[in-house]
Amino acid sequence: MRHLKLFPLLSASLALFVGGCSSGGNSVGRTAQTITFDNPGTQTAGTSLTLSAKASSGAAVTFTSATPGICTVSGTMATFVTAGACTIDASQAGNSTYAGASQVMQSFTVNPAIGPTTTIYISGFAISAASTSSNILTVPEVWQLTSGNPTATATLLPMPSGMTSAQANAIALSGSDVYVAGTAWNGTNQVAVYWLNNGAATTLPSTSTFATASSIAVSGNNVYVAGFEETGPGNGNALLWVNGTATTLSPPSGMAYSDASAITVSGGNVYVAGTAWNTGNDESAALWVNGAATLLPMPTGLTGDYYAGGVAVSGGNVYVSGYTDSDADTDTAISWVNNGAPTTLPIPAGILYGEYSANGIAVSGSDVYVAGSGSTSVGSGTAAFWENGTPTTLPMPSGIQESTATSWAVRIALSGGDVYSVGSLVDSTAGVGQTGAYWVNGGEATLLPMPSGTYESWTTAIAVATQ
Repeated sequence: MRHLKLFPLLSASLALFVGGCSSGGNSVGRTAQTITFDNPGTQTAGTSLTLSAKASSGAAVTFTSATPGICTVSGTMATFVTAGACTIDASQAGNSTYAGASQVMQSFTVNPAIGPTTTIYISGFAISAASTSSNILTVPEVWQLTSGNPTATATLLPMPSGMTSAQANAIALSGSDVYVAGTAWNGTNQVAVYWLNNGAATTLPSTSTFATASSIAVSGNNVYVAGFEETGPGNGNALLWVNGTATTLSPPSGMAYSDASAITVSGGNVYVAGTAWNTGNDESAALWVNGAATLLPMPTGLTGDYYAGGVAVSGGNVYVSGYTDSDADTDTAISWVNNGAPTTLPIPAGILYGEYSANGIAVSGSDVYVAGSGSTSVGSGTAAFWENGTPTTLPMPSGIQESTATSWAVRIALSGGDVYSVGSLVDSTAGVGQTGAYWVNGGEATLLPMPSGTYESWTTAIAVATQ
């Protein structure tokens, strides 16, 4: 298992020997002393902590902040102002008996604040440590974040019966219930499944030996899952399961096959976004409303295939996010409103022209947020989101170089004026493997912990509960 080492942590106990120089001035004839200052660990912006350190002399230790923009110190109380890397120094000046002690520095991460009544759920998967080079095994998981808790809790979901690998692709909330949709396989069959409250998986029916669940929504007592079943090599149908009963979503006119990638329910209507293609493998974005399919228009001036990745409804308007993949292998992020002509989303700072895409979408009132990413150079890229068409690149965590790392955002959620983006990042130069991450209001990425017995992780979706 590989671990990200964000900041150099100095030894918890540093000694000053007689004959050396220190902040206490001339130490000749005075007794050396040491300071023991344990690292406070990850904290959360907007909270405070009483610092604790001991000098071997028994004298009081003085604390100062080396990063007052991130954290401040008054006496023994540290206050975490904003997200970032906080460094606090502990010192003891000495007296007529004891020489001044060598200063001890501790650095740690301050995570972004999560709303005081907010709980965040993130779905994804990780590689099992039981994997081999010829047999990669993945396990489904859910992360949970609550206000005031700087570290996410990672929970592995039960493996469906008879399956050897699985991944969680989507998550939805209803009251206190948490629904997760995903896929499981055993080398012979692949099935669509969902989990309720981290319990045993329910397998969704399919006539195919290859099926997957891509998205899930809950409305009232009804559970809606959108996905796909294969009918032949490269062919298949979008499926909608309602309370476990499957219905085929027929492709739009002129298309032969379809796949569903996102679902939402509003006002009793069921909206599914996805992709349809013909026998020549020309792919186009599609939207189903209560089972009726419509092809979404291609942006003017762009050519090639194009896809829909997210769908949201607000005020009776239907918003879809997606991207084009031109014949020149360049991608462009786009969005649609009410099946109208698509809007090309502007290029975020630092991203190459024609090398960016949009994935998830969320809407609050008339404000539209889209998650995505783009390439910054060969082999690297950055996560981004758009607010009403204005792009923001999402920064890496402290200690990771933007120039050598790659990140991408897959989904986005809103709560109480806060914007939560979720995705993954990797930095092979820094020895950071594939790791799930989240961003709050465009601040630095926060890495999600690996569950026990796993290495490398991916996030797939996010849901936010507000009490």
